[in-house]
Amino acid sequence: MTSEEMNFSEMTEKVKAALAGVAAGTGATMLPTETAEEIIGIVYERNFMRSLFPAMPMARRIMKIPKLTGTVSFHQQTLSMAESGTSAGESRNSTGEIELELKTMIANIPIGNYLIAYGVEGLLAVLRDDIASQLATNEQSLFINGDTATGNSFADNINGPHATTGAELNLTGVSGTVNDYLLLFDGLRAASLKANRGGKTVDATVGNAAQAFTLAHMRSAIAELGVYADNRDDLAMIVPRNLEVQLLGLTELQTVDKYGAGATILSGELGRIYGIRVFATGVIPTNMNHTGKFALSSVANSVRNATVALLLHIRSPIIGNPTVAERRFSIGFHDEPTKDRFVLIPKQDVAFGVRYDEALCTIHGLATL
Repeated sequence: MTSEEMNFSEMTEKVKAALAGVAAGTGATMLPTETAEEIIGIVYERNFMRSLFPAMPMARRIMKIPKLTGTVSFHQQTLSMAESGTSAGESRNSTGEIELELKTMIANIPIGNYLIAYGVEGLLAVLRDDIASQLATNEQSLFINGDTATGNSFADNINGPHATTGAELNLTGVSGTVNDYLLLFDGLRAASLKANRGGKTVDATVGNAAQAFTLAHMRSAIAELGVYADNRDDLAMIVPRNLEVQLLGLTELQTVDKYGAGATILSGELGRIYGIRVFATGVIPTNMNHTGKFALSSVANSVRNATVALLLHIRSPIIGNPTVAERRFSIGFHDEPTKDRFVLIPKQDVAFGVRYDEALCTIHGLATL
C-alpha cells in the first residue's frame, strides 16, 4: 500500500467517525486538516497570481496599506550656493493608502450518504481535486474580473448581467446568485477601466471595430506604464486563451523551454516577449465590446466579439491572507442524518487590492478568433 493510499485510508476513517456522530453534538466538524492543506497547495500551484503578486498576512479583517503618491525632488548644489548658505528646495514624500478587507468565498455542497457507502476514498479524491480546481479558477477570475458595481441590474458591472438565453446571453456575467463572488473586490480590469480609477488603457480598435493583436499594441502599453516599465523583470502580461494561440505563432515569443536550466516557471506561463513574462488564463471573457466591457444590445457598438490583455507591474496588486489558519481555508462538515446526507462547506477568506492603478494597462478591443 502506498503512502498516498494510507493517507486516504486515514481520511476515510475520520470522515466515517464524523458520520457516526463522534463529533460534537451539533453534528458539525472539520474535514481532515490534511485535505485542507492539500487543497491550499493545489490552489497556489494552479493560480499563477498567487506566486506572481506580493501577499500581505492579515491579523485583522481590515488593514490600511501605505503607498507613495509623491516623491522627493533633487536639486543642484553649486559651490557658490554652498558658500552663500543657500539651501536646496525642500521636498517631502507624500503618501496615501489603500484598504485591504478580508472577504469570504464559500460553497455549499450536499452529498448523499449512499455515495460514502460505496467508496469514500474515490469520492474524497474527486471532491478534493474539484474544490481545489474551482477555487483556483475563481481566485483568478476574482483578481482579474472582480467589480463591485451593481447598478442598473448589474449592467454597470464590467462583466454585465448574467443571462443564459436570448439576445443578452452572458454566461460570465453576474447576478445576486450567479458569479456573485466577482462582486467582492475590484480586480485588475476594473482598476484600469472604471471611470473612477486611474489605470491606463490602449485602444486596439479601428472605428470601434476589434482588431487582431499586434506587438505594436504591447509596445504602446509599455509606453503607457512609463517609469513602471523601467525594469522588464517587474512586468507581466496576462492574456486570454484565445490570444494565447495567436502569440504562440510569433517568432518574438521566447518560449519557456528556452529559459535555460534553473529557471522558475509558473503555471500558465507561455514565455517572454521583450523580456516580459506572458501568462495565459481561461478566465478573461471573450464576449466584450470594443471598450473592454460587456454591453447590452441597447448600447451603441455592442458587438461582443472582443477581448482584452493586461500589462502590469507585478508589485502593484496585493493579495491579503488571514493569519488564522481556519479562515485562510477550511472545509466545514455538517452531518444531516434526517436527509441521509452530509454537507461540505469549503470557505476561504481573501483580500485583494491594487496599490498603483497607473502601473496597470489594459489593451482592449482585441479581436477573438
